[in-house]
Amino acid sequence: MTPEQRQKTLQATVSAVLGVPESSVTDDTSPDNVSGWDSVKHLNLVMALEEAFGTSFSPEETMDLTSAKLMRLILEEKGI
Repeated sequence: MTPEQRQKTLQATVSAVLGVPESSVTDDTSPDNVSGWDSVKHLNLVMALEEAFGTSFSPEETMDLTSAKLMRLILEEKGI
């Protein structure tokens, strides 16, 4: 997966789960600026990311997925 494909898939997944436009998903997207991002949405987002990228996240990684930037960095660390 190219970095561009990863970014597009990440944006689409975050958009679909959180109900925000894809164009508004940036590195700064986080629970601090997305009003509907609660604990249930967070778990839904983690599961959607696992499905979209064919991976799984450890409990520690799940807790660290608190912004689109951190999601991207964790996916990069996994070689995705």
